[in-house]
Amino acid sequence: MKRLVAPGLLMLAGFVFLVATIVENLFAVGSDFEEMIDDFRPILTDQSIAGLRADLVGLDAAAVEFQTRVVPAMADRLGMTPEAFDQLVETEFPAVADGLALLLDTGPTFAGLIDLLDQQQDNFRGADAIPTENLPAETMPWGFTAVGALAVALGVYLFWRPSLPAAISAIVIGLLIAVGSFVVSLPDKSGDADDLNAALEPVYTVGTVEEAEAALGVLGAMGREMATEMLPALARRLGMSPGELGGFLAENFPATAQGLQTLPAALGPFRGLVDTFDANLDNYDTLQPVKFTPITWILIIGGGVIALAGGLALLRRDEEEAPTAAMHLDAEGGWGPRLP
Repeated sequence: MKRLVAPGLLMLAGFVFLVATIVENLFAVGSDFEEMIDDFRPILTDQSIAGLRADLVGLDAAAVEFQTRVVPAMADRLGMTPEAFDQLVETEFPAVADGLALLLDTGPTFAGLIDLLDQQQDNFRGADAIPTENLPAETMPWGFTAVGALAVALGVYLFWRPSLPAAISAIVIGLLIAVGSFVVSLPDKSGDADDLNAALEPVYTVGTVEEAEAALGVLGAMGREMATEMLPALARRLGMSPGELGGFLAENFPATAQGLQTLPAALGPFRGLVDTFDANLDNYDTLQPVKFTPITWILIIGGGVIALAGGLALLRRDEEEAPTAAMHLDAEGGWGPRLP
């Protein structure tokens, strides 16, 4: 029975690694995780988030200024009430009316998403370094499979033929896995990945992505209609050229003028953000149910078991060799250590 303990532990640890690889779907998880991390990496930077926040602040300021200052001023110049001017916009320029209303409603939603991404930068950096900064996450399932197969093979070998090299190999492999996991901070990185996953779960849905895509479509239509139809029509009604109207807006309503000028460029980063979320919906569906921390502890504990099995095999080999040496000395007619 003693002879079975070390090989049994090795084979058990190996089977746990192999089963965990299959049950946790690690090959799909590793591939989808790496693809998603690669796509989001350019977005989750200080520069990118600051740019998104600045663009959103500019658009929000333009929408508020348009409603609170431009509408009354234009209505006064046209001899209308603000309510009548609003009705004119809704009737003749419906895309503009829809876009302004949507921007005021969805601005806080986009701001909340930007804040979330900003808050998750540290967690993202930790998750991005799994298992190390130089090794992609796709190597994890191959590592689990290789270690599992090697542990089973060592167990079988030690069962049939107790061997010093095999026992030492098990100790070294186990310690490399267990200690190495702490050296590269895998528990901390796994916790970061789980925290990131939990933070994204409420917002990363098909419905949220579809709503964001629809909102960008409405805002894009607003920008086109405002530039090509509404502003030229207002210029004619006011007896101005489009250039004169643009100068009037820039002088009196700088946020609106700036928003009109930068709207297409400002929507670009948001469209890139939404497209990235959309392109990775399938990847997130794979990752959403996965908990990385338990997987990491399977790796650490499994490595410890492999090292323990190697140590037991080494001790067992010493116990078996000691009486064999004594019997050999007795057969030669003497007690005590064998001389070289």
